[in-house]
Amino acid sequence: MDDSDGPARSGYIWNWVSIAGMVVMLASLACGALFTALEVLAGEALPYAGILYVLSTGGIVIGFLLVPLGALLQRSRLLRGSQSLSEFRFDLRNREHRLRALALLAGAALVLTLVPVGAYQSFQATESLEFCGQLCHEVMNPEWVRYQDSPHARVNCVECHIGPGADWFVRSKLSGLRQVWAVATDSFPRPIPTPIRDLRPARETCEECHWRRQFIGYKEIDRAYYLSDEDNPVHQLRMLLKIGGEKTTFMQGSGIHFHMLIAAKVEYIATDERRQEIAWVRVTRTDGSVTEFNRQGDPLSDEEKATLELRAMDCMDCHNRPSHQFPVPTESVNEALAEGSISLELPSIKVPAVRALDGRYATMEEAMTGITRSMRDFYEENYPAVLEKNAQGLTRSIEKVQSIYRETIFPDMKVDWSAYPDNIGHRDSPGCFRCHNDEMESAEGNTIFGTCNKCHLILAQGERIEQFNVDLEEGLPFVHPEDFDTIEEYTECHDCHTGGADLYE
Repeated sequence: MDDSDGPARSGYIWNWVSIAGMVVMLASLACGALFTALEVLAGEALPYAGILYVLSTGGIVIGFLLVPLGALLQRSRLLRGSQSLSEFRFDLRNREHRLRALALLAGAALVLTLVPVGAYQSFQATESLEFCGQLCHEVMNPEWVRYQDSPHARVNCVECHIGPGADWFVRSKLSGLRQVWAVATDSFPRPIPTPIRDLRPARETCEECHWRRQFIGYKEIDRAYYLSDEDNPVHQLRMLLKIGGEKTTFMQGSGIHFHMLIAAKVEYIATDERRQEIAWVRVTRTDGSVTEFNRQGDPLSDEEKATLELRAMDCMDCHNRPSHQFPVPTESVNEALAEGSISLELPSIKVPAVRALDGRYATMEEAMTGITRSMRDFYEENYPAVLEKNAQGLTRSIEKVQSIYRETIFPDMKVDWSAYPDNIGHRDSPGCFRCHNDEMESAEGNTIFGTCNKCHLILAQGERIEQFNVDLEEGLPFVHPEDFDTIEEYTECHDCHTGGADLYE
């Protein structure tokens, strides 16, 4: 372009602003192409790819707007006769212009290479478990520790907490901005409140792997529960869980998976944020019949029903701790006794072990010291001979209890089993009994709780549980191992079984 040609319109775009816009557009296009190729090669939607597509599109739009903006600014300068350094003149006959063009092409090639690579590396980093559990979310250390010992330890965090697509990513990150501010100002709650309100629906996460309509039928489980007697006896229980499902006429929509929108839609209203206090339930069956159950003695008013959250029950209402389970001390000690890492030669070992775990310590360091002192004091007071005859077994057992504490209780975040109760079962927390109790009653006078064998059968208990002869419709009544009383009716197990030391007070 010669100086005498005047401000030709085709030359307006040869300025640094417009050229920067073109580079941004090309780099954004390259990023979009890269992540499209990655998704094609992976054969599935990548959770964070959606937001990267949004950023790529935004880059294209911004670059596109910079081109005419630079042209307008260039035109204004030329009309004023300005010879600003921002003008870009290009003439291949000019050696200086050729060198400038080569430098521009080299720079563009560098940008087009580095930007997609950098974006990809950022994508990989934000997909990683370390990003979720350690780098960005140190406040989530309890969840990170428990996740590594969970059934979903090989499932990346983002697959459940975000999932594919930009919309849920944006929602989660907008929520995350508040969390970042809370962490920066040390104003976040301890423990972190649950349930998490901005998670995707279970159908879009859990059901990517788990099919709720699959007929599972029965599942047999064996439990060993060590008692607090001096000789550490074990009470065994063999049960048959009626999980149910759909693909058979024998248990069509029955069993525990009755709740899973197969033969019925179950909705409920809870009066607390943690959804532990349920006051109203509505069941809608496939034939269109509807039954409502209200909490007797303190039913919800119409005004309360209109203002409180109405929730359709899904996987997460029962499986509320699928990857971050915080086991109760009694169960943790049970497992350690069964595997031999806590010595059964120590008399009544379950009592001091559970009490030591339930010490309510302020810090992890205080807990380690307190566990040692608590367990040694127990034997010094009650079985002083143990300190000499089985000192090694006691030391090994104390170390195991300390290990359990480090892996399941986190005093800095005020996190333990009581902060995050598990809704599966009903022994150590209300769980199933949130709805299945004798207070939830319909207008016809029927309660949600009917009989225990709707969901499970006891096949055998006590000794020789490998042999049983029992009616598979009724099962056996439950015999309480401490007093051998037969329990045949609704009983609030968690009134005594809180998971901690209350059981031994």
